[in-house]
Amino acid sequence: MMEPATSNASRVWSPQHVWLIAFYSMRFALRSGGGLMFLLIFLTVGLSVASLFITPLESLVKYDSAVPGGMDAVEISTTILESEMVADAVEWITDSDRDQSEYLLQEQPALLSAILLILLIAVPFTTCFGAFNQTSGDIASRGLRYLLLRTERINIFLGRFVGVVLFTIVSTIGTMLVIILYVQFKVGAYSGVDLWLWGFQGLAAVFFLSLPYIALCAWVSCLLDTSFGSLAICLLISGFSLVLLYVLKLSLISSMKMDPESLGWLSQTLPWGWKYELLHGDPMVRMTAILAMLGFTLAFLLLGLRHFQKRDL
Repeated sequence: MMEPATSNASRVWSPQHVWLIAFYSMRFALRSGGGLMFLLIFLTVGLSVASLFITPLESLVKYDSAVPGGMDAVEISTTILESEMVADAVEWITDSDRDQSEYLLQEQPALLSAILLILLIAVPFTTCFGAFNQTSGDIASRGLRYLLLRTERINIFLGRFVGVVLFTIVSTIGTMLVIILYVQFKVGAYSGVDLWLWGFQGLAAVFFLSLPYIALCAWVSCLLDTSFGSLAICLLISGFSLVLLYVLKLSLISSMKMDPESLGWLSQTLPWGWKYELLHGDPMVRMTAILAMLGFTLAFLLLGLRHFQKRDL
């Protein structure tokens, strides 16, 4: 079916159009059921992860008088989180060395580090609930044809992407603020400066990890004509790619007798493999991880834009 000539007459990117579309897209997300659902899911996941660690510590504080040895509950909780057993667990989860585990558990607030490690596992999947319907719903209803009368496809695609990024920033900041305040006032084991500085770095890690998955959802969303199908495919890709990577590793280890440590690069073919480098103690490693996330984001955006420019709207 033919579209207005103005939609194909120019492919010029307009920052003003992108920002206008992004602004109204974010406003609509804040008022719509889908946006509120994502905000609720993200906040629920964040608080659930926090309570997983904070609730036992609150119990220690509550029964402080029963703690033997003259140590208060805060000192005991800090000792537990900085123990060798927890350090070994962090090394196994992050696939890093002892220096990195000591950085997370001793140089930084250990409780917040533990929360961030688990939260980063959930970020790719929670992000899909907020980014899956960037264009698929309007493609199904043919609503984008009205926008094509006044702007170009590239502005629509990038505007919707930027709108989801802005909404994700708002949701991430809100969730992290609640977690940091909860840790500060409920536990009180760390200085406010250290807690907030590490919290802002954790906020940046969550945001940069979500970027490639928002771009992935933008690509999938313009491929399909149904928003539910877009959500299902985004979640399937996010989860199935990890299963496929794990099976490939096991196959290489068993069939070719390869050292598991030599296959560490395989996980970094996905954004998932870079998530813990975003919390690394070495600034160069963190910067490399950020550049990797931006590279994945750009690649997914280019693939999505290529398809969006050609498909029938």
